[in-house]
Amino acid sequence: MTKSELRKDMMMKRSAMTSEEVMERSLKIIYRIKQDLRYQQAKVIALFYPMGHEVNLLSLLDDQTKEFRFPRVEKDGIHFYTYHKNIAFVRSSFGVMEPPKGVYQDEGIDYMIAPALAISNDLYRLGYGKGYYDQFLIKSRPNVVVGVIFSFQRLEDVPHDDYDQKLDDIIEG
Repeated sequence: MTKSELRKDMMMKRSAMTSEEVMERSLKIIYRIKQDLRYQQAKVIALFYPMGHEVNLLSLLDDQTKEFRFPRVEKDGIHFYTYHKNIAFVRSSFGVMEPPKGVYQDEGIDYMIAPALAISNDLYRLGYGKGYYDQFLIKSRPNVVVGVIFSFQRLEDVPHDDYDQKLDDIIEG
């Protein structure tokens, strides 16, 4: 199966989930993240705003002991902006909710949680095809990069290219 075919297949499977199932599985993933010693020790966490039936990790924001950063797509790739409770996310041309433009902080991320359409057992991530996360990881790799998926998104193998960056771990639910 090509990357494109696999993306379509995973998006169809994910969209077939009920909102309740997405929340229930997301809560299991949040629980597992909170149990991860690397997360517990991290001060700065890179998160993403869920779209569609993606894993929803927004309740992690309740943790006042962490600094959270969200990605924003710009001309030269993605950059991460610090979250604060009064932030007004804006919808990008891709339909993704992003922080407003300001001063980004790409350095100093201890623990990155990356979205994925599929992840292979050898930790290759299939994203949405734009390469933003791979490009970011090449130039500013955080200490730990964890992909989050629902269990059906974990596959034996995912097609990957030389520029695709491996994850450090997977958390699934």
